[in-house]
Formats: sequence, structure tokens, C-alpha cells
Amino acid sequence: MMMDFRRIADEIPGGTWLDDLARASAMAAHWKFERTARSPLLRVSVMGPTNLDAYTFSDISRALQDATAKVGHIIRNPQGEITYVQQADRDKAPLIQRGQAGNTIFFGFPEPAPDDALIHDGIETLSERAVKELCDFLPANGSDDGALDAVLLQRDTVRNAVSDIVSAVVKNTGIGLALTPTAGEDLTRSMTTDQAKVLHSSLRESREEIGYETVTGRLDGVRTRRRIFYLERESGGTIQGAVAPDLLDQIKENLDRPVTARLRVVRTTTIDGRRGRPVHELLEITPEVSLFDQ
Repeated sequence: MMMDFRRIADEIPGGTWLDDLARASAMAAHWKFERTARSPLLRVSVMGPTNLDAYTFSDISRALQDATAKVGHIIRNPQGEITYVQQADRDKAPLIQRGQAGNTIFFGFPEPAPDDALIHDGIETLSERAVKELCDFLPANGSDDGALDAVLLQRDTVRNAVSDIVSAVVKNTGIGLALTPTAGEDLTRSMTTDQAKVLHSSLRESREEIGYETVTGRLDGVRTRRRIFYLERESGGTIQGAVAPDLLDQIKENLDRPVTARLRVVRTTTIDGRRGRPVHELLEITPEVSLFDQ
């Protein structure tokens, strides 16, 4: 009697590791005995005229690679948020360009190594899983406004990954994605320039994080007219920032001397996780008393 291993996998309930193992085993049997494997493929259609230049395709390809690498990072390390992709993340979740025909780019996936496969028989790689999950966060079509709202509710790394694609589309043109996975139904997603503009505006909205810091160091200088101070940290590095007018005289009295400074630190963070440089404001200074001052 022939067994329908695909149906068995679909009917296994629950989400424990034993359930996942049982589903993986059933899928492995399905692929081994019931069908021939197909190579997963990602087709990226670039909307617009047929005479698009190489920079357009390069921008879109790099954005998709970086977004895939970021999603791959949190698949491997669910607790680790990132907003800047590292080469190590790209190496672990690469997209391999297989060719191009007109305005369509074809990407494949690497052959799965035993320690990279997310299904135990080596079917699905990290790259493919990352692209699948990335597709979950992209609009299904040009009228899928709900997907745009949902992006803003995702974790930092996902918002940042989608932002990579948004930036490329805003700069260039809309795209359509069609993923033929190793297993399961084909996925189609798209992002128009209008959708990208909406998301670009939303993801660039910022919020301020305000904190306070006490630093020991040496007052290295002050610009009176611009009301800027320079403090050389005892631990290394220099801080510069704004100073209130009523502290200027006290700063001048303590120039080139060790002090303890109380600072207000303001950092701007956009919704897609990009963090600006911290801005420091000097609130108060206390001279450090040495044995020679007593």
C-alpha cells in the first residue's frame, strides 16, 4: 500500500520539537519515495522599462541579499537583533544569481551542508528559509495595505530588512518576487514604488531615547560662542556636546583639569532600527580633588 507522506506531515498537530521532527521525517520520506526533488528558485521581476541599467539591478540584488542575510541571522539566533548586516551573515545565507532574462533576475540557493540544512535530510537551506520568511512580510499585491501596516509591528531586524528593499524600490522601481520552494506552494509577492514610498516615510519616523551618564575625565577645551565643550574621557576617547551658558565660567576655571561630569545623552532611532549619533549636553561638573589641592 502506498503511503501519502506529504499528507501525514500536514496532519501532524502541535509545535513541539517532537512534532517538528515527525513532520521533518515524513517530509523526508515524501521526497525520497514519492517525488523527485526540484531545485528552489527565486525569480525577481523588475517593473518598468526594458532598458534599465546595471545599477538598478545591482541595487535591487544587494538589497535582497542583505534583507535575506538579516532574516537568516534571526533564524539562527532568535534573540539577536541586528540593523547592520555583516559579511558572515551574507556567507551563511547567500543568494546565488543563476541568470537574467530581460527584466527578470533568477536566484538559486546553495547546496545544503549537513550543519546548514533546516530539514534534517538536507532539503531546505537557511537561505531558502530566510527568503520564505521575508516573503511573509512583503505585500501580496499593489493593494495589500494591511501588509504595510503589519511591517511596522515586526521586530527591529525584520523592519530593517524590509527597509533595505523599500530603499532600493524607492530609488529605482517596483519589483515582483516569485519563489518556487523546495517543498510547498509557490509564493508571489511584490512591492510597488507607491507602497515603498509609504513604508519609507513610516520607517524613517524617529523617536528620541534620553539617558544620563556620569563621566570622569579632563576638560580639554570649550568654544564659548558656540557653547561646545570637549571632555577627554579617563577611559579613552573624547566627548563633545552642548553646554548651558551658566556653566561656561566654571568650565573655564577647570580647563585641563580632571572633573566628574554629569551628561544628558539624547539618541535618535528610526522605526527601522537605524540609530543616530548620541548628542551630549553638559548638566554639571565637579572638580576632582587631588592631594596637591588640599
